[in-house]
Amino acid sequence: MVPGIASARVFLESIRRAAPGAIAVLLLAIPCVAQRSQPPPVPTGAPPTSQVPTNGPNPFGNSDVSDPFGMPNPPMPGVITVPAMASRMVDAEACNSWTESSVHSPTVSVSRLHVPDKAIGEFQKACSSYKDKRFPQAEEHARKAIDIYANYPAGWVLLGQVLDAEHNREDADKACSQATTIDPQYIASYLCLAEFALRDEKWDQLSKLSDEALALDPVGNAYAFYYSANASYHLKRFSDAETSARAAIQLDPWHKLPQLHLLLSHIYEQKGDPHSEIAELKDYLKQASNAPDALAARNTLKQLETPAPKQP
Repeated sequence: MVPGIASARVFLESIRRAAPGAIAVLLLAIPCVAQRSQPPPVPTGAPPTSQVPTNGPNPFGNSDVSDPFGMPNPPMPGVITVPAMASRMVDAEACNSWTESSVHSPTVSVSRLHVPDKAIGEFQKACSSYKDKRFPQAEEHARKAIDIYANYPAGWVLLGQVLDAEHNREDADKACSQATTIDPQYIASYLCLAEFALRDEKWDQLSKLSDEALALDPVGNAYAFYYSANASYHLKRFSDAETSARAAIQLDPWHKLPQLHLLLSHIYEQKGDPHSEIAELKDYLKQASNAPDALAARNTLKQLETPAPKQP
């Protein structure tokens, strides 16, 4: 289990059990944390492999840096926070939703900083092919990347996504699992496996994986909160699901996850709150009018907005 899961659970549970205004406080805090998390320039002459604290939250890195909620930060072996070196990973690994979410995580493992340029080049070719839906070429380049550097977690996760797109779920699962073995601090691997668990409706597994992702980044990753919200909803923890979904929306200003609003509409249906259910359905249709679930959402919205017939 990833260190820090217990702390993340305690933090979320404290928010859920607090006064009604506590959720609003959490959601207001998240964008502030995101603004603070931009790393400062490395001081001239700073040793390239030393631990350099960042301006933002560092829940599991340098023990001298406190996270925004005052939790203690034990040192994490094999993890360093060096902004100049980490910025290389931002450019090199920014390919898709999961890997992009990981390059901005609070810590960067040593293995990720040692990826050879040739492997990065193959990764970027694989990424380009994947985005163009040229999956055989994407798989070829992704495999070349990990042949060059076997301990390449982003390469394994991208390979997992490509294999999934090729309907090879078994090997896709193995690839993303391999990334967690190579680098337990790489959040994208847990998000990859969480997506598979969501599709397979394995709710307990989804809850565990989202907990592990939240342990690595308790306040800054929309996808981790999205998977947590789904797991909680299907496990009938509706208040928990609402809290996580609201946090995810705050972290998703570009609306990459419009399905969060559809999920919230289901949550409010369970909680007997038709007014909020209507609002979320409207937000969903505004952001995803052509989605496969849009027609069903429109029908539900029409039913909710149709006045009940008057009793004779």
